[in-house]
Amino acid sequence: MRIELRSSASAPALARTSVSGEQRAAEGATPTLVGRFAVFNKWAEINSMFDGSFLERIAPGAFAHTLAHDRPQLRVLFQHGRDPMIGDKPLGVPAVLREDELGGAHEVPLLDTGYVAELLPGLRAGVYGASFRFQVVREQFDQQPPISAYNPKALPERTIQQAKVLEFGPVTFPAYGGATAGVRSLSDWWHLEAA
Repeated sequence: MRIELRSSASAPALARTSVSGEQRAAEGATPTLVGRFAVFNKWAEINSMFDGSFLERIAPGAFAHTLAHDRPQLRVLFQHGRDPMIGDKPLGVPAVLREDELGGAHEVPLLDTGYVAELLPGLRAGVYGASFRFQVVREQFDQQPPISAYNPKALPERTIQQAKVLEFGPVTFPAYGGATAGVRSLSDWWHLEAA
């Protein structure tokens, strides 16, 4: 199986989908990376050197097996581990990994390191999207779909029905719309619970 990368753009309003996205100062609170590394049923145009141009979407349930069975091997990296300063150092260990009605959701308490501290201003500002590296286990490919409102060029359409996720995390230049990366601190839970 070939390993693929997909990124998700983050509009400022979406970067804060799970919580306010702000890190509220709380003594001893560890910032937590929150968001979705992928969203379901959103078409994205993929321009691949290997496979050409096509539309792709992820079906609900596509991550159920990998989140249940591959969790210990999943890594959380910045820029897929390709950042020249951070490299493949992990940002944290996922505390929550699940599918919700929108996509693959995550909560990752961030490590208390200098390289993570350098990312916090960008995460707080919502300037990063999210991305994930994966292998397709099962897919449906329509090579000749009709012209439609979402596919005016009648590009081939790929629906990922099952994927093995290898890593995910914030990226600077995402490709997909809707996946998010932001931070919050433990104090956000209390503010949300009180609301």
